[in-house]
Amino acid sequence: MLKVIDVGLMANHLSAHKGAIKRFELYSNLTKNPNLLTILGQQIGMMQNHVQVMNMLLDPNHTNQVTLQPVPQVTSQLNQNSVAIDIEIEDRDMAFDSHFTATSMANDNFISSTNMKNPQVKRIHSEMALQQSQIAKQYEMFAEQMGWMDHPIATSIQQQGAMSPLQNQTFNPLHQNGKQAQMNTQNSQRIQ
Repeated sequence: MLKVIDVGLMANHLSAHKGAIKRFELYSNLTKNPNLLTILGQQIGMMQNHVQVMNMLLDPNHTNQVTLQPVPQVTSQLNQNSVAIDIEIEDRDMAFDSHFTATSMANDNFISSTNMKNPQVKRIHSEMALQQSQIAKQYEMFAEQMGWMDHPIATSIQQQGAMSPLQNQTFNPLHQNGKQAQMNTQNSQRIQ
């Protein structure tokens, strides 16, 4: 049987997945870019796998080992027969929203896994985090290819300015141990 915290975290994840999948399906009908459509298809398939796995983990009658399927490889076709939907959203907006969602879910899965108690649930949520991170990276590469995202390279001066101010300080463990020994001596004298 699962701990309450594991059940609660997965229940929250399932609710979030349902809405996100519907949003990505809408984006799939709206996009005109086949590369974006492919990533959306992978994300939808991956999240459907996640839902299936979480339901298996939650099922008290399911006693077999649960494994997470890899991110599906999707080759999507643009929907030529789609109904015209009057939503003013561009591929760029859909890509950034989907990237943000994948990144957020990766972080949420990772943090959740650190709080989960069941080893199998913990491991699978760590794997889910890695898969979401992989999808986020695909959106990032797509946005870079489209010229929508650029990560400027820091100058040497900026890098040096960010270096830890403790870098040039010397750390003397003997000095620290000496203080600790002095404090221990003072504490033992108070006790006597």
